[in-house]
Amino acid sequence: MLARGAGQRDRIAKVEGRRGGLATLVIAEQQGNTFVGRLKRSNPSGDEEEPLWGAFTPDGKLMMGSDEEGTYIFNLVDQNTLDYCYSEAGASPRSVCARLTRQR
Repeated sequence: MLARGAGQRDRIAKVEGRRGGLATLVIAEQQGNTFVGRLKRSNPSGDEEEPLWGAFTPDGKLMMGSDEEGTYIFNLVDQNTLDYCYSEAGASPRSVCARLTRQR
């Protein structure tokens, strides 16, 4: 699992429209097949950072996560690359995807 990864994200939202920017995922703790981390996003109005909680299958290829508003799906491409998509439903739905590369 990546300890820290960053990459460009591409997002579309009902209210704010399309936007991109840097996403950085930091895994702070891993126990068994679960983890706790935070995702930082750069935005024109300033950076935002939110905690997330996740779990993965024994082979680490299928991963899910959630925060207080939405759901993440992760795909481990290789030892240094992690793809993710995120979605929120409701009055202001949004979806975002990014490819993160391990930061050393």
